[in-house]
Amino acid sequence: MTRVHIKRTAGDLQTNADLAPLVRNGDLAVVSAYYSLDTGQVEVLTGAPSA
Repeated sequence: MTRVHIKRTAGDLQTNADLAPLVRNGDLAVVSAYYSLDTGQVEVLTGAPSA
């Protein structure tokens, strides 16, 4: 459930009236990630930059 919430929040940020133009122009990237307190690992869910 937490991962679903993270992805939805990232989607809301990407379509926000103020942020969407920056995302479309490539000036802003919205990356969603889950940080595990148990393991210290970060799991990138969406928007990972390409290498």
